[in-house]
Amino acid sequence: GENLTAAELRARIEEQRALRVTLQEDRSTLTRELEEAKERQQLRRELEQESRINAGIRASNGVKGRIRIRIDNDEAGDLDGTPQQTEQKPKPAPSSTLAKSTVSYASDVVK
Repeated sequence: GENLTAAELRARIEEQRALRVTLQEDRSTLTRELEEAKERQQLRRELEQESRINAGIRASNGVKGRIRIRIDNDEAGDLDGTPQQTEQKPKPAPSSTLAKSTVSYASDVVK
């Protein structure tokens, strides 16, 4: 190496120690910035999720609004004055005539 005097060597040692302090401060800053970046990333994902949920609700609202307009324009819904297929009450059970004839047939077989 170089032929340095003791004073020069001491000065270089102090420079290295001062550099170490700066590097350690930089490391602390970078560690803090890294944690902040991770938090921002997590918050961006959370914001994206909230936006997706709202987009779905907005789309659903749009569909309902368009259906309402179609109903108001008599393009959908109760067009002929009778309930829509989805709104009809269940059909009653078949008439009891079939049940009576079955009972009658069974009683004739037993005789």
